[in-house]
Amino acid sequence: MGKECFVLLEDECPEYLSFLNEGGYFVTEAPWKADVSIAVDCGDDSRIEHRTLYFHAAEKTLCIDHHMKTGPFAQESVIDPEAPAAGSLIFELLQEMNAPIDKQVAEAIYVAIDTDTGSFRYGNTTPQAYLDAAMLYAYGIDHVKLSNQVWDSYPLAQLKLEALAVERAVLFAEGKAALSWCTQEDLKAYGARMEHSEMCIDRIRSISGVEAAAFIREKADGSLKVSLRSKSYADVNEVARTFDGGGHLRASGCTLRGVTIEKAVEQLIPVLAKAVEQGGEQE
Repeated sequence: MGKECFVLLEDECPEYLSFLNEGGYFVTEAPWKADVSIAVDCGDDSRIEHRTLYFHAAEKTLCIDHHMKTGPFAQESVIDPEAPAAGSLIFELLQEMNAPIDKQVAEAIYVAIDTDTGSFRYGNTTPQAYLDAAMLYAYGIDHVKLSNQVWDSYPLAQLKLEALAVERAVLFAEGKAALSWCTQEDLKAYGARMEHSEMCIDRIRSISGVEAAAFIREKADGSLKVSLRSKSYADVNEVARTFDGGGHLRASGCTLRGVTIEKAVEQLIPVLAKAVEQGGEQE
């Protein structure tokens, strides 16, 4: 559309998504001060972390999001908690704007919807997610290539880290809740990067009988990033909100600072157990 743009990331682009960066738009340092900043898939500006000051330095700010907890941190907002993915909202906006959509754009949107819905498995998967995916086929996307790249091409270090997460998992609440973690030392031991721990939460959640799971990842700065997932009824968004986080009913997260992993485990277990018990009663 004739605009100069870049995507400002907190960390390096994950290896499994690097194929989307054909134009070299993904950067970890801003090459210039932007006139417009757009926060995507962020419930509040704490999720932007170290990019917050840069975001608010722009003359115009916009938030495109579908989380339940969304603060008015941008001048303009496009927020729909009923949307299956932020990618769906972007797809809708591009169509409303009559913006050009080519194969590269369509594949990026497809991956956004695919990953946000857990390959169309999570509770936020609505009919709209399938309708959007079907429409994206018209732009010539190669869904086999995309699926292989995102879901079936894992470095050995990542698989070893996921195995460790399962081996280390602690089950409680009569086996309906599970929790595990990884440290910076674990990453070094397996030659893994932080991005390789992203799917550990899915492995923990997939344990038979487990309704809700938590996975703690120690970042290089010592803070702890907590991922929360549930299968059917537990409200993990409420768990995340207890620790100033947020997200969706079935997929949320938070960041803990100034505590050890042992202390984080001690704090999370009773809250997650309560979510499972309360959700089970409502069921």
